[in-house]
Amino acid sequence: MKPLLLTLRDMERVTGGRWRNLPAGGLEIFGINFYLPQVVAGDLFVYRTREGGTARDVGRAVDQAFKRGAVAALVPQGGISGSARPLLEVADPVKALQDMALGASLKFDGIRVLVTGSHGKTGFKTQLYHLIRKQMVTHATVSSANMEIPVMRVLASLPQGAAVAIVEAAVPARNIGRERAFLVRPDYCVITGIGPEHLKSHRTLENLVRHKAEVVTGLRPGGRCLLNGDDPCFPQLLEAVHSFSACPVLVFGSAPGCAGRLVSAEFAGFHWRVRAEILGEAIEYDLPLLEHYAPVASVAVLMQAKLLGADLTACVAEYDDYRNFESSGNLYRVPVGEGAMLVYDQTQRGELKGFESTFELMARLQPPPGGRKIAVLSEFINLEDNPGFDIDIERMRTLMAAAHIDLLFSVNAFERYAATIPPGVEWCKHGQGPEDIREPLLASVRENDMVFLRGVLAARLGVLTRALLDQGGDAVDKIY
Repeated sequence: MKPLLLTLRDMERVTGGRWRNLPAGGLEIFGINFYLPQVVAGDLFVYRTREGGTARDVGRAVDQAFKRGAVAALVPQGGISGSARPLLEVADPVKALQDMALGASLKFDGIRVLVTGSHGKTGFKTQLYHLIRKQMVTHATVSSANMEIPVMRVLASLPQGAAVAIVEAAVPARNIGRERAFLVRPDYCVITGIGPEHLKSHRTLENLVRHKAEVVTGLRPGGRCLLNGDDPCFPQLLEAVHSFSACPVLVFGSAPGCAGRLVSAEFAGFHWRVRAEILGEAIEYDLPLLEHYAPVASVAVLMQAKLLGADLTACVAEYDDYRNFESSGNLYRVPVGEGAMLVYDQTQRGELKGFESTFELMARLQPPPGGRKIAVLSEFINLEDNPGFDIDIERMRTLMAAAHIDLLFSVNAFERYAATIPPGVEWCKHGQGPEDIREPLLASVRENDMVFLRGVLAARLGVLTRALLDQGGDAVDKIY
């Protein structure tokens, strides 16, 4: 673990702040965090000023951060009096974090990869990091945080000696892609896929495509863009990218002519056997993931890895112990009775394409004899963020029919999609929230069942996943 790229003097200079109580021998900072539960030893804790916050609030938060191992704190001027701890006092801590992000980005002489899209961002980032981390010093935050402050944090926390930085950035509205790309100054922009999201701010899918494409305006000289040729919006996205930049575009997908091409993928035993051609190099590998989009997504990751100079044979060997981050979906084996049940958890990300993917996955997986497929669902899209968006009822009914669901539990606004439920599905219970269906669900599951949970984050279906996993205690096995 290396200290931050920004020195203590750099931090003062770029923020206009002033250090207090620095030890005589100085100190080393190894990370930055603004979220107290995730502060670890060696961190600089950033106190985000809240409306109505008092000096006592600042002091209490900083005390907790130091108890968790923080070695310094970024605080508002005059926010704490009488403290002997190392404090960087600034006018506005969030603005100071932005200044540190820009300062670190300007100082960093490695390669930057900016990842955006409607879906698949976190999966791309975590896979790329996992596959190349032993071949080159790579910096990334292994989480799904991708809004303004997390983007600032990942840049400001660039460590000394890093060769590659991978930054995941959401683009929820116009101009935000430009702003975040300006901070990152990427050598590569990866747009993983397009789907309906944040339509309250984008207003139309056409606008969404253009707003995502705006990230290429921040590319450094010689920078390149990677696009998904299999995405339904690929033609519009390619046109939008060309309207903003003359950068070279490299396409990954399954069609002949793709720079990163999926040749074949065969699914068996909870993994894919993949054949691909990556920038002219043929490679075969086992991919321990379930979703139908995983093979093409892995081709994108490997193409980016090769562009960074990584050895692909060494990269694919790293898939052996790769496990998805929670927002990308996890599969668990949970002991029940004399056997076990399988629990597929996709409760942290609930966009429409994700529901379609879950139904497709259910169609491919079959429980052991006597087992049943149990679906736990919320509404198919964040309704507050996408007001007025119309679901294709017939398409969803067809997908659900192919999934062969035996038992259905639902929450929140799923009732508006009752017409998607095909004949033969037993709709056991609907509730306003997970607490309403918890006991009926737990009472229903038995050995050999397969339980699939998919919901928008606001539905809080994760509490049901935890309740199901609790049935197995310490014997639960995380398959991926």
